[in-house]
Amino acid sequence: MSDKMKQAVKHSSWLMLGIILLGSSLRMVITVIPPILAPISRTLHLSSGVAGSLTTIPLLCFAVLSPIAPRISAKIGTEFALLIALIILAVGNWMRVYSATALIIGTLLVGVGIAFLNVLLPALVAENYPQKIGEMTSLYSFSMTFFSAISAGISAPLAGKIGWQLTIQIFTLVALVNIVTWLPNLRYNHRANATTVSKTTTSRGSVWRQPTAWVMTLFMGLQSFVFYTLITWLPTLMVDRGISANTASLLLGLYQIASLPAAYAVPVISAKASSLRNLLLTIGFGFVLGIGGLLLPLHAVWYFAILSIILGSATTASFALAMTLFNLKTRTPQETADLSGMAQSFGYLIAAIGPIAFGTLHVLLGGWNLLMGVLLIIALLTIVTALYVDHKPDVFH
Repeated sequence: MSDKMKQAVKHSSWLMLGIILLGSSLRMVITVIPPILAPISRTLHLSSGVAGSLTTIPLLCFAVLSPIAPRISAKIGTEFALLIALIILAVGNWMRVYSATALIIGTLLVGVGIAFLNVLLPALVAENYPQKIGEMTSLYSFSMTFFSAISAGISAPLAGKIGWQLTIQIFTLVALVNIVTWLPNLRYNHRANATTVSKTTTSRGSVWRQPTAWVMTLFMGLQSFVFYTLITWLPTLMVDRGISANTASLLLGLYQIASLPAAYAVPVISAKASSLRNLLLTIGFGFVLGIGGLLLPLHAVWYFAILSIILGSATTASFALAMTLFNLKTRTPQETADLSGMAQSFGYLIAAIGPIAFGTLHVLLGGWNLLMGVLLIIALLTIVTALYVDHKPDVFH
């Protein structure tokens, strides 16, 4: 990572606020959907497969667009590319309430916008805050988790008061605020240096040919598979076991709120630690307690509250670690963008299987225990892949 330890490029005084607000848009418009899937499906006459695709569609967008994002940002500039992504996200979220077709198209646009944010944020941090990577990653991870907690926690109760359509559209306001506060950053729009890109792909080799990059991709995919499967179907699982829809929504909010400490602490800890072994074993223990706990025949609200806290902390810790490793295991901002694009491309393709497959299998099997057993195995494989990456000094070693 020594090549990154240079003076930060010139940037606007609004950049830090912009990064925090960019983080708020990473999951918020996705986590608003699962607690209100039932009224959406009833109103628009959606099948269970289509309902599950509302989480899968953004993941497929992440998979397709992640390798493209670094190249587009190199041509038009990172800051300008992020502005376009925010506009696409805001338009998509606003329009998806009017019909089943608009819902699918709008969700597709949301996925396009977030795909660019996912890939370009780590590179933006590496370029502008090369000596504060852990701290800045913590800030946007914390913001992401905080706003997704709000959207997940209040969506069902709010939809009961004002309708699910307006509930979804309200969260467009955050993206609009982000657009306004991002405009000053366009003055310092940075394009990738052609010399740097050439050096990255010749002397260091293509990221697509690095074994560690493929393991990092698997880590990204498996942890995303676990997270998106849980946020899509955990509320339904709770309702199936006697919890009311409003309470399930609040518990999903608790899932996110409880993960705030992990969202902030994990990037800072991982940036300073010589080994991530203890951190990874702790996350793995959380998966065993949380997902394993869903196998037990306990249906009390207090029990699901405890599991939500454990699962929220474990899944967010693994995501925050993945985002930090993009920087820690590369040496230049261009390498960071390339690794981020590759890992999120194939990683989210893996993750996209989860929500729709688990929804379909639940209908066929009529229960959740077998599915949660499979999810636990996948979660433990996540830890194994991360331990491998931890032992490598960088992706190109």
